[in-house]
Amino acid sequence: MFFKCLMILSAVFQSFVVNEDSTVSFCFCGAAKRVSVQSDMLFSGEDSTRYNDLRTRRFKMHKQSDGCYHFTTKPVQPETYTYCFRVNGKRKPDTYNNDTAWQMMHKWNIVSVGGTQQADLYLQPQLKGQMVQTRWYDREEELYRRVNIYLPAGYEQSAVSHQFSDYPVLYLLHGINGYEGSWAERGRVVQIIENLIARDSIAPMIVVMPDCNAGVHEDRPTHHTLWNNVWHYPRLCRDHSLEHALEDLMQYIDSTYRVSDQRYIAGFSSGARIAANIVNRYPDKFQALGLFSPVVYKEQIPSANTEMLIAVYMGRNDMFINNGRRFHKRLTKKGINHFYMENEGGHTWRNWRTYLTDFLKRL
Repeated sequence: MFFKCLMILSAVFQSFVVNEDSTVSFCFCGAAKRVSVQSDMLFSGEDSTRYNDLRTRRFKMHKQSDGCYHFTTKPVQPETYTYCFRVNGKRKPDTYNNDTAWQMMHKWNIVSVGGTQQADLYLQPQLKGQMVQTRWYDREEELYRRVNIYLPAGYEQSAVSHQFSDYPVLYLLHGINGYEGSWAERGRVVQIIENLIARDSIAPMIVVMPDCNAGVHEDRPTHHTLWNNVWHYPRLCRDHSLEHALEDLMQYIDSTYRVSDQRYIAGFSSGARIAANIVNRYPDKFQALGLFSPVVYKEQIPSANTEMLIAVYMGRNDMFINNGRRFHKRLTKKGINHFYMENEGGHTWRNWRTYLTDFLKRL
């Protein structure tokens, strides 16, 4: 159903509302000749995020008696979606929604629709822990790289009370079109972890999310690093810059935060390949490896005598499904103990959030 924009005195203006019937109502107020909303929420009548997060569609918004433009979707599947407004043909982010994510050259707004056990993990609670944005010096590249670090609730309080405890560390890597903020934005890692902690499904942990881009320039805006990652992808595959840099990053994390000797690493797409390379380079540093929709080859096969938890996840509609299946067969042939799972869907955040949830529980 359509809703009216409330802009009276202290009333809070809502640019979108998730309705009880799983429809989403959008509202835009402002001078304009034509307005539309662009989203991956629906694409030609099907669930676009099942296969490809980059597919979007524009929906025309209609001016109502309140002077604002409105549009309500059909019922959508529980999921986290992105959207923006188009005003007079020009892209305009929703300034009333601070939940945003970078996707290549553009910043998108985020709306989450609950209704399933998995999708409800993406919603609140509010951030109870602390997200730290910092930099570490990568001696291999002779430059500073950005890294986001999540500290669980109670970390700072234990320092104040002198009741210190050490936390396990999860290194979480993004894919080719991501950056250090991708897992927090699209991956909803904080919501997932804090909900799982609240349900006693996992123990509190520190999460380290580095910038995996090959061409990194700290003075450039975020969307430039995303293009650099794509542009320099052959170099990223060839020189293993992040694999070399991880030793410096681990030293930085170990010397700065209260961490235990339990280290885990996971990544999706090309980030999974980097994670496998890192485990092969530092075989005694990690107790678990998670490969989500991995772009992996023979050289990423770990040692046959490894005792770590290895989990490989693939979507049956993933463009790299045959690659993942071959990797699974090679692991099996070499007698390397591992967990392998296939599910519906493709190379999408919907799957990567599901894989992360399962991987965390296995830890």
